[in-house]
Amino acid sequence: MSLEEENKKKRKEIPLTTEEWLTFFFFPFQSKGGFMNPHDFNKMENERFEKYGFDKKIEQATQVRILGIFFYVVTILFIISIING
Repeated sequence: MSLEEENKKKRKEIPLTTEEWLTFFFFPFQSKGGFMNPHDFNKMENERFEKYGFDKKIEQATQVRILGIFFYVVTILFIISIING
């Protein structure tokens, strides 16, 4: 197996780093924003994952985004229930 093939195989199995995980969790929504918008960062990261074949990172990013959306929905519902008491 050549070095390039070995590196491709390794890239498929590399998980998200803590920083990547937190970014996808707290900024799960994609929008057309301004300069240095975290949503643009997430979009660029997804494109990079696809370009270089980080299959596990793509799968985990999708899961973390769903968890992030769920987190915001639960937080909003919690705040509304406290306000309405």
